[in-house]
Amino acid sequence: MNYPPVKIGVVLVGGKGTRLGWIGKFLPKSLVPIGQKPMLYYIIKNLQSMKIGKIYLLVNYKKNLIKRYLAEEPEFKKMNFYFIHSQPDLGLAQVVQKTQRFIKEPFVVFLGDDLTICPKIDQFLEEGLQKGVIALEAVVKEDNNKILSQTCEVFFDKERRIIKATEKPKQPTSKYRGCGLYFFRPQVFEYIRKTPTSKKTGKKEITDTINLIAKNGKALAWLIDGINVNVNTQEDLIKAVKYLFANGQE
Repeated sequence: MNYPPVKIGVVLVGGKGTRLGWIGKFLPKSLVPIGQKPMLYYIIKNLQSMKIGKIYLLVNYKKNLIKRYLAEEPEFKKMNFYFIHSQPDLGLAQVVQKTQRFIKEPFVVFLGDDLTICPKIDQFLEEGLQKGVIALEAVVKEDNNKILSQTCEVFFDKERRIIKATEKPKQPTSKYRGCGLYFFRPQVFEYIRKTPTSKKTGKKEITDTINLIAKNGKALAWLIDGINVNVNTQEDLIKAVKYLFANGQE
């Protein structure tokens, strides 16, 4: 069965790079370089691989630098970028919800602080469309409990239906980490409205939204066949650069 292609991408790039050393004081997190290009470059290249040309960017901190970079990057001349201002005190679910009035069809979301190297990334959208789920979350095998406790652990069954996701677990027991890559159908906005405020953060978090969807059996995990680094610290940044060179992306 043929499905209409996913045409819309959403990228959350409002964050600061406060834990990335001196360079994070001058640049928004998504523009911190990994090798010779900013982190945002690799996200947009992934969207190009998915044949997505219409992209909404949720911006806040130093947004003019992001706009200028995208306007001047020669590889993105054929891309259509739209900017939506976001507040710094919102949870990820609330930030995604800001796109609701513009989006009436399936879409893909990238977090602006993830480096993902996956040759088969175009298959991510096919999976979401074919399985008929409301949410598809990319996951990666993670053996480092320290990293799991700083990010998100995901539990799923043999059919990869998500059972539960936990944001920043104190004592992780899963070996799979959620990544900053999601496929959503527009029904996700209804679930965001129903999402309770997190007791940990006081905000509406996308992990809690996915847990609500999972209760209805409509959330699926997609295992990345490649590399994913959530870049928060200088240590993460060094790791991302090493992966990039090791995979011949420079």
